Amino acid sequence: MSKRPSSSADEDQGQRKRHHGEPSSRSLPIPDLSTATPWSSSDISSELPPLPQISNPELELSVFSHPGIGHGPNYERLEWLGDAYIEMIATALIFQTFGLASPGRSSQVREQLVRNITLAGYFRQYKMEKRARLPTDMGNMEELILSKTKEKEITKIQGDIFEAFVAAVILSDPVNGLPTVISWLKSLWGRTIKDQIKQAEKANKSAPLGRWNMSMAPGGTGVKDVTPKERLAQILVVKGIHLRYEDMPNKDKKDKNLGLPLYSVGVYLDGWGEKDKYLGVGTALKKKEAGQKAAEMALQNKKLMTLYGDKKRAFVETQKALEEAKGNQVSK
Repeated sequence: MSKRPSSSADEDQGQRKRHHGEPSSRSLPIPDLSTATPWSSSDISSELPPLPQISNPELELSVFSHPGIGHGPNYERLEWLGDAYIEMIATALIFQTFGLASPGRSSQVREQLVRNITLAGYFRQYKMEKRARLPTDMGNMEELILSKTKEKEITKIQGDIFEAFVAAVILSDPVNGLPTVISWLKSLWGRTIKDQIKQAEKANKSAPLGRWNMSMAPGGTGVKDVTPKERLAQILVVKGIHLRYEDMPNKDKKDKNLGLPLYSVGVYLDGWGEKDKYLGVGTALKKKEAGQKAAEMALQNKKLMTLYGDKKRAFVETQKALEEAKGNQVSK
């Protein structure tokens, strides 16, 4: 084992590392989340958005240099920073867009955006492999992609380089770097989850309550999020009237993006002259969310909601009249 270098050698080594554009001494832009506006279907691009530029050559060299090269700059610290920025930006965009989604479902969408396999896909779409510098014993990135050897390891490296690229764009332009990256990732990710964006847009239009966006001032009215289940119960339920949520078969279906099992839940009404009246079904990655989707489907049946809503209204008015009459008799 070699001896530890002297303190002066440590200082020299540290100075050499910092000389190569690493973010240790750079001021980090404080994220302004109000710039992360919600996705809309009209924003989804059919073409790959242009790749932002890194205005600092030293940072750019670091981005595409594997730590295993052993000397000079590498992407290790930039990747660590870029990972944090990517997670934050994804969280902000999802929070803005999927206002009716549960935290669990929001986390699943975020995982779809930030996982290595997704970022590595972007790496290849932008042909970043042409710029990647790997250790000699690993070979050439372009050849590794074609040969499909060490696929898991190579996917991780590609994801790391993409994360480092994000950090470098932000650091190289303290004024416009972060807004540029937010706009770019929003467009890029929008292509990946376009179906979910369209579904959320439709759901938000039919149930506008509970939406909140980051441009709202703190201390605002803070409208409470009324879930579809709560709304359905408000329309239909009184004492003696019941809604039941039951598991339904779905033939082992899986989410097409995440490959995880899906659950189906149906909602049924007992009351208002009905028994086991089927109102709707929902399918999602979690049973709780599937139940909410079932209630949402029931709410979309305006004819049925009007029918049972009128029955509830008539019942409540009758009960109120009876109580008033009873009160008048007691007062006499």
